[in-house]
Amino acid sequence: MLDFFNRNFGRFLVAQSGNPVADAATALSSGHMMRKGGRPQRIASGWAIVRPGRSTMQFELAAAGIDYSKLTRYEAFLAELEAWDGTPRIFLEFAKRPVPVANLFRTFDPRSVRICSPSGVETFDFTQPPEKDGCKTHKVLWKLKKGEK
Repeated sequence: MLDFFNRNFGRFLVAQSGNPVADAATALSSGHMMRKGGRPQRIASGWAIVRPGRSTMQFELAAAGIDYSKLTRYEAFLAELEAWDGTPRIFLEFAKRPVPVANLFRTFDPRSVRICSPSGVETFDFTQPPEKDGCKTHKVLWKLKKGEK
């Protein structure tokens, strides 16, 4: 799993040492050069979708090999789930604290979507409506999918 993360995302942020855990942790917790210049910054907001071959994120780093998007996390996650091509994904939400390596999981199927964040992992079945006590991301994505605000 960490090889997938490093091969498709982490290697664009940090040199790979051959230790997948350390490399992923460094990519998620280190400061990186920004596209607009200035001092390196840790990824402290936004989202990323790690997919085979080409990943996308919101936080505009000066990292070649990553695509950048202005979509909100929910818009990006919804678009990705609706255009599912059957290959694995890692859905990441960034916040002030780094995402721990232990919270990285791949999503292989829309019936078991994993949203990875510093505070934990949300898991839900995107093919079914959210339950009343379901996770926030599932509820927001379902409303967007149905065209509700």
